[in-house]
Amino acid sequence: MKLISILMMVLLGSVVQAKPDVLLQSTTSWDGGAIEYPQGQAEITTVKLRFEANDEVPFHCHPVPTFGYVVEGTLKVETKEGKTTILKKGDPAVEVMRTVHKGTPIDGPVEIIVFYAGAEGVPNTVFPDKDPEHQHCNP
Repeated sequence: MKLISILMMVLLGSVVQAKPDVLLQSTTSWDGGAIEYPQGQAEITTVKLRFEANDEVPFHCHPVPTFGYVVEGTLKVETKEGKTTILKKGDPAVEVMRTVHKGTPIDGPVEIIVFYAGAEGVPNTVFPDKDPEHQHCNP
């Protein structure tokens, strides 16, 4: 019994504990905008997006909180009003919410992991021409 106790102490003493490295913690999007969770049953979605060097992501908006992590490359994000930010490999970001914006790869391909904190029945991404009544995107 004593041997088991000693072994347990040795094993527990040598357990490596993970130390969190917070990549992002924010109450606003990258442009200072508010974050609001949609009503309804929560639905989390994660996608991997890849854009080639000459791709230009069309203007769109996110009616749900959207977070990204750049795995590869550099991306210029620009709102329709002209606000911009540059995201590079290793950068986390809280996307603008309900704000029309687009992304353009800079100097090569870009890969981003995107997390949507949405709700069942609420789209994660909306193109302005598909939202003429501005239900999801601000005018």
